[in-house]
Amino acid sequence: MFRLVIDRYTVCAMLCACVVLSFSGAANALPPQRVELTFDIHFGAMKLGQGRDVLIHDGTHYEVVSETIPKGVAAIFIKKIRRESHGVITDAGLRPNRFLEQGRKKGARAAEFNWSESTVRLINGDTNTVVALPPNTIDQASLPYGFSFAGRVPDGFAATVADGRRLKDYRYRIVGRERIKTVLGEIETIHVEKVRGPDDKRSFDFWLAVDRHYLPVKMRFSEKGRAFDSVVTSITYR
Repeated sequence: MFRLVIDRYTVCAMLCACVVLSFSGAANALPPQRVELTFDIHFGAMKLGQGRDVLIHDGTHYEVVSETIPKGVAAIFIKKIRRESHGVITDAGLRPNRFLEQGRKKGARAAEFNWSESTVRLINGDTNTVVALPPNTIDQASLPYGFSFAGRVPDGFAATVADGRRLKDYRYRIVGRERIKTVLGEIETIHVEKVRGPDDKRSFDFWLAVDRHYLPVKMRFSEKGRAFDSVVTSITYR
């Protein structure tokens, strides 16, 4: 998804005040053990590429692999981006152990989580630092899938997001229910938007499918009046 391409999933995610992607009873509301989603990425009427996400879990551990594949003219300027997260499923939600992003010009980015010592190692190309790990930290790849394990979407929530470069706090709120048009037909969703401050020029919205395990079926990154949409084209369960 274009969130992976233009640093908007750097903005990605992130989120109000009552819950932190730590949802009570999360481990009891599990999606299918393997879910694959594909997306078309658009800037207005122009198709820029495709996205593919794969979520795998066994009820205890999870893995998310997210790829952005530019097509046509976009492939000249943008490289394929791959992100993956590995971690465990707890009663508090998804807890990542390692995040990796590959495909950027300046080298790979990674985050290695040490929960027992409350630290995280951030790796950005040749830079390697260890910082304190807040208890509500998630990474960019696994963030949209926490709702699938919770089985619900809170009215507002907050999270600290790791992307390999830094940790950043975000807040999100619920806009409401919306039916979105896709090649799969109309899908009933919950629309979630980033809470922006007065100087924040970037926005990030995502739409979670109510009758499809609250999977993310649409995402939108906007900056300076330009909006990039990723809309689901297929969902496969195993």
